[in-house]
Amino acid sequence: MNTVLIGYRCCGKTSVGKYLADILSCRFMDTDKLIASACCTSIDKLVAEKGWAHFRQKETQIFQAIMHKENQVIATGGGMVLAKENRLRIKDAGFVVWLFADVNTIVQRMAADPQTPASRPRFSSGSLFEETCETLAIRSPLYENLADMTVDTTCHNPRDIARMIKRRLDHVRF
Repeated sequence: MNTVLIGYRCCGKTSVGKYLADILSCRFMDTDKLIASACCTSIDKLVAEKGWAHFRQKETQIFQAIMHKENQVIATGGGMVLAKENRLRIKDAGFVVWLFADVNTIVQRMAADPQTPASRPRFSSGSLFEETCETLAIRSPLYENLADMTVDTTCHNPRDIARMIKRRLDHVRF
């Protein structure tokens, strides 16, 4: 059984995922890191050179390659849910946890994270706040429809969130 973490940028998928994998004694897989490694470049450079469509294709390939392995915590890229085939695969891959935060928190986290420029290319030329609101309006219903569990990461630290997820997993029958 896998645990699949979905959600928007800076909602804690990687941070929570690392703690959760440790607690569950399983492997941690981050699809964005796997894409960057497979393509030998940063996400930002990959998108700048080959475009979002190419990135989404790589994202689908990477997820398809890892989803059938067992005993993993998988942190997906925020846009993984955009493709219908990925949504179907996410549900098949395991227990799905949607990590979310309020817009102001997301924007503050992105601005404070030095990795943002290389790992989180912009979608538009508008303000980061507007871009985040617009993107969440599209993606939030997709996240919600996939989620077996939903966790607001606005006011909790990643370690506590991982413990919450573990407690829920202890009561889930597979």
